[in-house]
Amino acid sequence: MLMITTLLGIYASGAAGEPQVLRWAADTESGAPYVFFEANDPSKMSGFEFELIQQIATHLKMTPKFVQNSWDGLIPGLERSEYDLAINGIEITDERRRIVSFSSPYYATQLQIIVRAGDTRFKSISDLNGFKVGTLAGALTEKILRDEPNIEILPYESEVSAHQDLLLKRSDAVFFDGPIAKYYSSVDTRFSILPAAGGSATYGMALSKKKTDLLIKVNQAIQHLTDSGALKELYERWGLWNEPTAQIFNDSSPTRIRPTKFEEYLASLNLNRGFAERLKIYRLSLPILLVAAMTTIKVSIVSMILAMAGGLLLVTARLWGGPFMSGIVVCFIEFIRGTPLLLQVFFMFYALPSFGIELSPFIAAVLGLGINYSVQESEIYRSGLSSVHQNQIEAGQILGFTRWQNFWFIQAPQAFRIALPPMTTDFIALIKDSSLVSVITMVELTKAYSTLASTYYDYFGFAVIAAILYILIGMPLVLVSKKLEKRF
Repeated sequence: MLMITTLLGIYASGAAGEPQVLRWAADTESGAPYVFFEANDPSKMSGFEFELIQQIATHLKMTPKFVQNSWDGLIPGLERSEYDLAINGIEITDERRRIVSFSSPYYATQLQIIVRAGDTRFKSISDLNGFKVGTLAGALTEKILRDEPNIEILPYESEVSAHQDLLLKRSDAVFFDGPIAKYYSSVDTRFSILPAAGGSATYGMALSKKKTDLLIKVNQAIQHLTDSGALKELYERWGLWNEPTAQIFNDSSPTRIRPTKFEEYLASLNLNRGFAERLKIYRLSLPILLVAAMTTIKVSIVSMILAMAGGLLLVTARLWGGPFMSGIVVCFIEFIRGTPLLLQVFFMFYALPSFGIELSPFIAAVLGLGINYSVQESEIYRSGLSSVHQNQIEAGQILGFTRWQNFWFIQAPQAFRIALPPMTTDFIALIKDSSLVSVITMVELTKAYSTLASTYYDYFGFAVIAAILYILIGMPLVLVSKKLEKRF
C-alpha cells in the first residue's frame, strides 16, 4: 500500500509539474499583421499578436494552443469555453464588456478611411454619407459607420475582399483599423489613406467572465512586457508603434528598432510570381488543404449516415404513425426546411449551452447537417415510396404480407431505385454545405482555401485546387451510385 501511495504521489507531482495549456483563438483569414500564416511557409504562423501570445504564455509558464475561429464567432466561443482567451484586434467596447472581460489594453490605433488613389471626394467620415463604404463585419468601424445617417455599409469577412471591391468600384471607400490600413492599403499604390483619422480604438484580450484568475495573470504579463520594453520592441519590429499606443503606455521615447517584420511582409508580397514559384507554394500548401479535406470527409460521411437514418424515421412516422404523429412530423419538416442551415448550426453550437447542453464542434456540425438533411432525405424517400403503385401493395396483402413485409420486400426496393439519384445529389450537396462548419472553430476545405487565398492573393489557383479536391471527394459516391442504379 505504501508503494502504491508513493507511486501515485510521484505521478501526481509529475502531472502537476507539467505546463498548463493556454488555449487562445483568432481568425487567420486576411489576418496580417495580427495572426496569419507566413507566405514563404504556410505551415508557420506569424503576426504581432501571435508573438505577443507566445511571450505571455512564456511568462505564465503555459503552453499556447491555437484554436481557429471566425472573427465574429470569437466572443461567442468564449461563452462556451472553447478556449481561454481571444485576441484578434478586438476593440474594447461597452457592449462587449457586458459579455466578456477584457485584459489591460495592449495596443491602440487610429481608424483609417481608405479610398482609391486620386479620389479627392472625401475628407472625413461625414463626407461618406450617401456612398458605399466597406468595413469588417462586427468591428468597431461598422458601429461607427452605422451612427452616420446615410452611409450604405458593406460588411466583409475579409479585408482582402473589401480592398478588391474598392478597386472594382463596388464601393467608394473602406474603413479599417490602422494596422489593416498599413498592411493592406499602404503597400498598394492604387489606394490612398486619408490623413484625417476616423476615430480611435483600443485592443484588449477577451476572456470569459469566469476566468478571473487567468485575467489577473494575463494583466500581470502585459504589465511585465510593457515595463521591460519587450512590447514596444515587438510593435517597432512590426512597424506598428504609434502615438495612441505610446499614450496608453506613457512612453514618449523615440523608436530605435527597424520594422524588420514589416519589411519581411513587404518582400513576401510578390504579386507577380512566376509559374514555378506558384507551383512551389501550391506544393507547400497541399498538406494544409488535405488535412482540411479530411475534416470535410469525416463531417460529411457521419452527417449523411445520420441524415439517412433520420429521414427513414421521419418518413415512417409520417406515413404510418397516425394523424397526430404525422402532423408533428410535417411541422418539424417545414420548420427545418424553412430555416437556414447556418442558423441551425449556430443554434447547435452557441445556443444550446444556454440550456446546459454543450456539444463539441464536430458533434454540433454533424447534428446540424444531419438533422437538416434528414428532412430532405425523408421527402426523397416519401416520393419514392409514393411512386409504387397501390395494386402491388394490395397484391402483397392478398399474398398474406404484413404492412412491414410489404414495405421491406415490395415498396422499399422499388423506392430505393427511384430515390438513389436524388440521394446522391443530396450527399454531394451536403459535402459542399459542410463549408458552413468553419463558423464553429472547424477548419474544413473551404476555410483552408479562403485563408491561403487571402495570404497569397491567389484566389484563382487555390480555387482550382479546392474544386479538384471537392470533386475527388464526391467522385467515389457518384461511381458507386451509378453501379447501384445499373444493378437495381
